[in-house]
Amino acid sequence: MRVAFRSQYSNFLYNLQITQSRLMELNMQASSQKRINKPSDDPVGTARVLNYRSSLAAINQYQKNIDTSMGWLNLADETLMQTSTILTRLKGLAEQGATGTLTASDREATAFEARNLLGQLINLSNTRYEGNSIFGGHKFDASAYEEGLMVYDQDGQSVSKDGQPIALSITGASSRSILVQFIGTGTATVGTDVIAYQYSDDGGKSWKEGTIAAGERRLDLGGVEVMLRADYEVELSPEENNKTSEGSWLTVAPTAIYKGDHETQSAVTFDTESPGFTVVPLGGFIQDVEVSIPANVTFGNGTSFDATLTFGGVSYDVTVSNTSSSPIIETIYGGIQILGGTDPVSAETTFTVHAKQTAVYNLGSDLDVNARAQGVFTKDVVVRVDTDTTIGGGTFEYSYSIDGGVTWSEGHKASNAQDQAELLVPGGKLVLSARGTSAELISGNQFVIHPHTAAHNIEITTNEYIQVNNIGSNIFGGYYEHGQMPIFSSSSEGKNIFVTVGKLVAALENNDQQACGQALENLEEAHEHLTVQLASVGGRENRLTVANAVLTGLKLNETERMSNVEDVDLATLMTDLTNQQWAYEAVLKSSSMIMRMSLLNYL
Repeated sequence: MRVAFRSQYSNFLYNLQITQSRLMELNMQASSQKRINKPSDDPVGTARVLNYRSSLAAINQYQKNIDTSMGWLNLADETLMQTSTILTRLKGLAEQGATGTLTASDREATAFEARNLLGQLINLSNTRYEGNSIFGGHKFDASAYEEGLMVYDQDGQSVSKDGQPIALSITGASSRSILVQFIGTGTATVGTDVIAYQYSDDGGKSWKEGTIAAGERRLDLGGVEVMLRADYEVELSPEENNKTSEGSWLTVAPTAIYKGDHETQSAVTFDTESPGFTVVPLGGFIQDVEVSIPANVTFGNGTSFDATLTFGGVSYDVTVSNTSSSPIIETIYGGIQILGGTDPVSAETTFTVHAKQTAVYNLGSDLDVNARAQGVFTKDVVVRVDTDTTIGGGTFEYSYSIDGGVTWSEGHKASNAQDQAELLVPGGKLVLSARGTSAELISGNQFVIHPHTAAHNIEITTNEYIQVNNIGSNIFGGYYEHGQMPIFSSSSEGKNIFVTVGKLVAALENNDQQACGQALENLEEAHEHLTVQLASVGGRENRLTVANAVLTGLKLNETERMSNVEDVDLATLMTDLTNQQWAYEAVLKSSSMIMRMSLLNYL
């Protein structure tokens, strides 16, 4: 059979290209040590490799998150360990101060060290990691604490026996604690009677006198001003009396004010239709507080007004500074900021701050609807009304979403009693009530249950988070920026480190042996509380260690699986490469032998 030269040449090029392409492919695999270098090498394998790479990228990010979390928690651990060491030293100072053999000068000398240790505790509470405050909640930029002053009576209480605050505010600064005695005979009422007092800022060595005029409440202590509560009744004692067990005494002592986030929940309901303003609770409310604002008040006009506060069965009036368009009503448990009021209040308006209930945002619903949530909520819950109804008008349907409205759980029925409607949702229930006599709910109205949280959570594995910051108020105590009650006052004030240490400083500076003994007991409780907080930090550190070990194992496993799909077998590759090299050379040799032939070979 005759074979054309053109056909020979085409076959030669085809065979050469095939062997050369295969040789280059093997060379590329040898260079990259990868079996798959482009999707066409193995489409199914490529998809698997991309999945493995995505998984490994997630694992790497989780490990970076764990490394960051360990940085936060390790620093918190070290900080709390230093705090523990300082508390141990302070317990030693308190024990010395409680010893009867110590003189006034001995206690005064000890007080210098105690005050400096208090300053060191405040510095530790403001520790930062990479510029972020680790004890301030979500307020990373600002310091968690600042130095401040507190006022308490001869029984160590910031609140009098009638459940009302002694002092509404305290301003100024002092390098020494101040002891105040109300002098005279009988009793007197602040804001009504003329009251004489004397005070000492050197531990009782010298005294200065002052007077609270009738109708006034200001206690001037030479650089420190205390605004007492109106109607606060004091028991007077002779000027020569030096026993705090007789008569009414006040002590101004150092403490720390918490400026960071807290996790105390509170919600607001109005008893009046269309109040014309909204309010935001500030601070840590631990009890419901009812507030009444008189009619014809214009917020921000510079004219102060009185608000009536009611809680625990008692009521008292507070004077509200009205220089800002968003004035703050200071209560015993926290502040209440008024927002959005530009017109005069048309009628007396009453609202209630509900402690330990979650705030709810009203989205497009009738303004005469009160909304609050009861329960324990870890994330936002959106609730939608699906039936037109009137509160108290019978059962209606609603839906809720826990993913911001992406998906909805529908077909739920609400209990709609005479005065309120209760909508069960994950974590608790949404309670709707009328502001005034009645309120309409329109299909499509939405409410967002928005829990307040100060925790900074970082994802360490899929859908698994860990809190890396610590809420300073839960550890060190002190006072909230708004309110006159010390933190932990609802459980055990002894756990409050800053209040306890501040009282110890005052006891030493004022040569009060009995108060030193009480401070020692409270320091023991504060130290136990700190130990619990240390255990919490240590537990989270251990959890991170375990999570990192698990991720390391997963990473090795995923890498091995990806290698089995993607990587080349070097032994097989070298054999194939040698064989292909021989094949390529054979093609070149045989083809060259054929292509050298001409017509002269057949003549």
